[in-house]
Amino acid sequence: MKKRILFVDDETMVLQGIERMLRLMRHEWQMDFAPSAEIARERMAGALYDVVVTDLVMPTQDGAQLLSYVKERYPTAIRLVLSGHADESLAMKCLGIAHQYLAKPCDPATLKSTILRVTAPEFGIRNERVMTLVTQLEGLPTIPAVFIKMLDLLDQPDSSLDEIGALIARDMALTAKLLQTVNSSFFGIARRISKPSEAAGFLGMDTLKTLVTAMNLITWLESNLAPHFSAKEESDHSRQVGAAARAIALAEKCPRAMVDDSLAAGLLHDIGKLILASSLPEQFGRVAAQASGDHLEAEREAFGATHADVGGYLLGLWGLPGAVVEAVNLHHSPRESQTNGFTALTATHVANCLIHEQFSEGEAALRAAPDMEYINQLGLAERLPLWRLAVEDCLRAPNNHFEYWQ
Repeated sequence: MKKRILFVDDETMVLQGIERMLRLMRHEWQMDFAPSAEIARERMAGALYDVVVTDLVMPTQDGAQLLSYVKERYPTAIRLVLSGHADESLAMKCLGIAHQYLAKPCDPATLKSTILRVTAPEFGIRNERVMTLVTQLEGLPTIPAVFIKMLDLLDQPDSSLDEIGALIARDMALTAKLLQTVNSSFFGIARRISKPSEAAGFLGMDTLKTLVTAMNLITWLESNLAPHFSAKEESDHSRQVGAAARAIALAEKCPRAMVDDSLAAGLLHDIGKLILASSLPEQFGRVAAQASGDHLEAEREAFGATHADVGGYLLGLWGLPGAVVEAVNLHHSPRESQTNGFTALTATHVANCLIHEQFSEGEAALRAAPDMEYINQLGLAERLPLWRLAVEDCLRAPNNHFEYWQ
């Protein structure tokens, strides 16, 4: 069945341009075009859309108002903004509603790949129960304003590291965390970096975007968790897994991109648990109280999805790299992956298990063991002792490799 996409913009020329750009997709998508929010609402009354893509600045009713209506009436629809430079207050208003923000002018490849990603059935996470659960959650953390503006800058071919650095410097808390991160033992650099532009140049834009997102998510969620849930324990665990996953990827001499993806996936692997604990505290509290053994089964019974499903789906909506989304979604069930060979999923799954082993005893430690059938399928069983050593070294490091968020 074709995916239904609704594009909304008060400029007819823009809609015509989008239609031309995406003409080759007409065999896969049913695309409709509305020149106003009012007409968009009429179209939605007669058809169920998978994705709504709207401009922000429109007469009568703006894009934020339209997406609020879509969220309330059609919660499973994915909500994207495609807009030029809008009033900052309007953009901020939209951040809590839109799943992603794309800046005009947007090249056809970016627009196409974004829609393909958020509508893809990959990783088994687009079942309707997960979609409904995630899209209806109230009080979800928003992608930070700095991140949105950073994407806008990165879409401009003439943007510089100095501009990126100046943007980061406008957020004092982010600047402090970023400089603390890049100067920690975690990255092992020989000299001290004191400017955000230097940090951006050292980390690379993909890693920088992921770290900014992760910092925002974890900080926000820590301040909104239910009283029964230990923010410190969960945050420490995520940082440990991020450091361990990175150490395992480095032990495998992986490319820089895979090392970065392993770090990001490790940091965010339990983000779904934090989201459920902050957004549905009473239900999650009952799950935590009941789940003396199989936490995942208890989550399925309560929510129709696990924290891994929720985390993977939401990160996919927010446009994080596919390797990170897969690792988060499948970190408890790596055999479901269609990818052969060592990936960020391998690093994250093994790191999570080995960290749990380090801090568990008896049956809990046995349950935490890595999935040996998966590791044997990859032909990597002989690497497990090396990975254990890498994780142990990581935990013994003077700063534990994850002090930069404390």
